[in-house]
Parts: sequence; structure tokens; C-alpha cells
Amino acid sequence: MRRTFMKHAGSVAALLLILAANSYSADKEKIVWKSIPAAILQVDSRAPKIWNVFQAGKKFDPLLLQMGSRYLVIYVRNMEVYEIKPEQLGHKGEDLLWRETDKPAKPMATSDWSTKDVGSAVRILLKLADEGRVINIQIPQMPDLRRGIY
Repeated sequence: MRRTFMKHAGSVAALLLILAANSYSADKEKIVWKSIPAAILQVDSRAPKIWNVFQAGKKFDPLLLQMGSRYLVIYVRNMEVYEIKPEQLGHKGEDLLWRETDKPAKPMATSDWSTKDVGSAVRILLKLADEGRVINIQIPQMPDLRRGIY
């Protein structure tokens, strides 16, 4: 009786270990998007009514752009924009969660990309080619005081 109990306890422990490792890897592959509070967004030189800009980590590549109920993932270095469905995003407080494996196979058609350091901000300018809309995102950045120009 004691041997069967030990066998079952061992298999239950192994099963729990596998489940814990699985849930850890599922959480690890999710990107946590945090809102950029002082970002500025303009679409065709006007601010949308409902919008938000999110970043994953400390860098601004990739970005998640919310315009109303529409979400766009912007890969600045690759110059690619993907539209994702709101159902693919999870909510964790004010942060959003998304699996990069849910990215669509084909990016949206874009043109006129420009990324510039404009002093106190980084400006990302792009045009959604199919819609003809120009998106202008400005993300604040800390000035580099080591240069001595500020």
C-alpha cells in the first residue's frame, strides 16, 4: 500500500512540475505592454479621440498603438505594422498582454517611414498606404546631459 502511495505521489509531483513549467513558459512568451504617459499621437495632423501608445520594456521598438478599438503593432526597425484583434490582448491592470506568435502572417502596406531624434522626443512618422493616413508618434526621452548641449 505504501509503495502505491509513493508511486502516485511521485507521478502527481511530476505532473505538477510539468504544469508549472508549462505555465511559466506561456507567461514568458507574452509581451507586457506598458502605457507611455507623455506620448503624443497625431493621425492626419489631428489627435484621435480615443488613443494610447504602449511599449514593451524600456525601448520603443516594438510599439503598440491603440486608436479606438483598433490595435496596431509597430516594428520600427523592420518598418512593419501589423493589425491585431482586440480579442488577442489580455488585460493585467493597466497593462496589456500579447503573444507575439499571434502576429498576422502579412504586415500592412506602409510607406514614407521616418524616425528622428527631435531633442526631447523620438518622432516616428509613417503612412498606412491602403488608407492614406499619416501617423505621427512622438515618444518623450530623457536628454543626454553628457553632450552638454541642453
